[in-house]
Amino acid sequence: MKNMHYTPIHPGEVLKDELEEVGLTQTALAKHIGVLAKTINEICRGKRGISVEMAMKLSKALGGGVQFWLTLQNNWEISRIDETAYEHIKRIAA
Repeated sequence: MKNMHYTPIHPGEVLKDELEEVGLTQTALAKHIGVLAKTINEICRGKRGISVEMAMKLSKALGGGVQFWLTLQNNWEISRIDETAYEHIKRIAA
């Protein structure tokens, strides 16, 4: 079986799609989970990441589980790493 390659997307894209699918505004979600509308907007625009606390709030409000939201965030962050910046670090343990 071939290795599948995918490009991770920012979790805000998933959040934006989810809000559209359920017919909920960013402002309504923000009010429901007790955060500023600006916070949800910044996540949806890819300007802010999803913390553990935010993952819990999104999980409770929208489903998907905490791990779902955190995995999206982790995959996004890993995809942004420039591995060449760490080539100078050599393994010191087996």
